[in-house]
Amino acid sequence: MTRRRELLAGSVGLLAALAGCSSGGAQTATESTATESESDATATDEPTATESPTPYSVEIAPHGEFTFETVPESYSVIPSVYLDIGMALGIQPTAATDMARAPRKLYDILPDLTFEEEEITALASGSESGYDKENFYAAAPDVNLIDPRNLGRFTDWDDADIQEIENATGPFVASGIRFGPTHPFGNQQDTYYELYDVFEKVATVFQRQERFRQWESLHEEFMSNIEAELPPEDERPSVIPLWRGVDPTTGQFYLSDVHQYHNQTKPLERLGLENAYDAEIPGGGYIGYEELLEYDPDYISVGGSLVSSTHEEFVDQVVEPFENDPNGQDLTAVQEGNILRIGDQYQGPIVDLFATEAVAKMVWPDRFGEWPGPVEDVPEEGQLFDRQRVSDIINGEF
Repeated sequence: MTRRRELLAGSVGLLAALAGCSSGGAQTATESTATESESDATATDEPTATESPTPYSVEIAPHGEFTFETVPESYSVIPSVYLDIGMALGIQPTAATDMARAPRKLYDILPDLTFEEEEITALASGSESGYDKENFYAAAPDVNLIDPRNLGRFTDWDDADIQEIENATGPFVASGIRFGPTHPFGNQQDTYYELYDVFEKVATVFQRQERFRQWESLHEEFMSNIEAELPPEDERPSVIPLWRGVDPTTGQFYLSDVHQYHNQTKPLERLGLENAYDAEIPGGGYIGYEELLEYDPDYISVGGSLVSSTHEEFVDQVVEPFENDPNGQDLTAVQEGNILRIGDQYQGPIVDLFATEAVAKMVWPDRFGEWPGPVEDVPEEGQLFDRQRVSDIINGEF
């Protein structure tokens, strides 16, 4: 099916009514749709908007094939990997929901990368509530990097509502990849992509395939270097991943999983940490100290803590409460100081590099160098990937 963006009459007045709204497809300050660097890079296949071979199609399961008459320049997003994918391609969202958990501090660490949060139109009052179709119309994104199934969880909208938004803005082209088919939110009938598979599809949507290839090359080199230093598989430790919002004083922990399709725990899976919790995840996913002590993993990981809290907050809110709890004190991971910080829901290409580097250093400091605590304090000589090279790829300078 061909889906075309249609401008909604009167959206200018709505746009003016939204605080912090953008006048168009906001991008990083160092880049526009057709930058001078892209014009000079004649060896790439990233044409300018007026030179692109159109129409072109991209298939994204389970939603079907999308045909584009022009190259999209702007997008909306809700808290997900797609924000990080968009930023990795050098395009800031024009509209989004709650940005409190966004990996802004990682973007700040990268040189020559600008993230202008004040230019992002609010789609909702919160990440999971307060959605209004008028906000989509006001922002008028060319595409929505949102899985419409997620909107179904947060709103009472049906297919007709989604179609109405698509007709007024652009298609919903995302497919959820955070949880995977084995999670209660998953559906065994759906297709789930791994990170770089869906990254390639989004790059094609924006006709930035050369950026994707540069990312793919960097990622393969990054992982090859790490894998060469890993110990044998039978010597790798066990872990129980917990979701964000961990409060050891409650004695209740929401369990995640180490799985191929669980993007939020990808660094644990690719580095070969063993899933210590081998029982079926209980209803609701909650376990207590009794289960933690029964399985007693070598490591406990805390989702989201790498991107949405500082090192000091992590110590104050997670590490020390574990250490001060009578049950927590008996856990091997607590006794050994083995509580990991990982990236969670925003773990796209950029967060993935930082999160994998962090886990490698926290688990094997003798092989990859000491983990300093604050992400920004990793010394240049101890960095497992080149921050400047990442920024250059984002900005189309290669």
